[in-house]
Amino acid sequence: MSRTIALLTDFGLNDPYVGQMKGVLATHAPESRIIDVSHGVEPFCVSQGAFFLAAAMTHFPGDTVFITVIDPGVGSGRRIIAAEFGKQVVLAPDNGVLELAEDRFSGTMIVTDLSEAAAKIHSSATFHGRDIFAPIAASLAGGTSLESLGPKLPLREIIRSGINKPVWLEDGVEATILHKDRFGNLVLNIPDTQTLPERMTIPEEHLLSSNDDACVKRVSCYAELQAGATGLLAGSQGYYELALNRGAASEMLGLEPGDVLTLKF
Repeated sequence: MSRTIALLTDFGLNDPYVGQMKGVLATHAPESRIIDVSHGVEPFCVSQGAFFLAAAMTHFPGDTVFITVIDPGVGSGRRIIAAEFGKQVVLAPDNGVLELAEDRFSGTMIVTDLSEAAAKIHSSATFHGRDIFAPIAASLAGGTSLESLGPKLPLREIIRSGINKPVWLEDGVEATILHKDRFGNLVLNIPDTQTLPERMTIPEEHLLSSNDDACVKRVSCYAELQAGATGLLAGSQGYYELALNRGAASEMLGLEPGDVLTLKF
């Protein structure tokens, strides 16, 4: 039976793009299950796409083929690559979207350069997700080997943007916002394995409605926070998140995925 194929894009659902990709997959991999991870990544936001991918992989079958298309460089000379994590394969542009997965599954990633194979496929200049990524994914799901599609790449040549590493300061940490969920919680790029102080502050320059630094309390669940208080807790996706009890931390801070926030100790 063909392998599961998972889709992760910044395409949204208002246009025909996702449907066209699924149509290609249904044509060339009719026995594969097609599962949507998300199509709601903020446009061009590689760091948020990297978070969605890393958070999802452990919840999918061990031989899943992921199509990860957050690709502001589509049509340019950027490489198209396949990353193996055990038997799972991630197809992606070489733009840093694999960075958090590489960090989470440290020491396991093997990368194949698919650029020459991709160049042989007739495609539009603006929709490689449909014209290149989907056909290659279907081929892999049907049993084609990566070895037949291109050479291995040294890991030192893969693009990384630093999103998997918070910047530790003498008196705090600079964290990147990986995701804003529908409740307004802000997922940070700080793994929940990292020990943080019980109390921290958010400098006033990050606040929209106060002239004083905001106190942040580390808690284990949302209910431990008083109404309107800001907390930092280990979320369900393997990273710390900033939250308000029955409120939106994103509205208080005015931050979006890709923005940087300083927490002072």
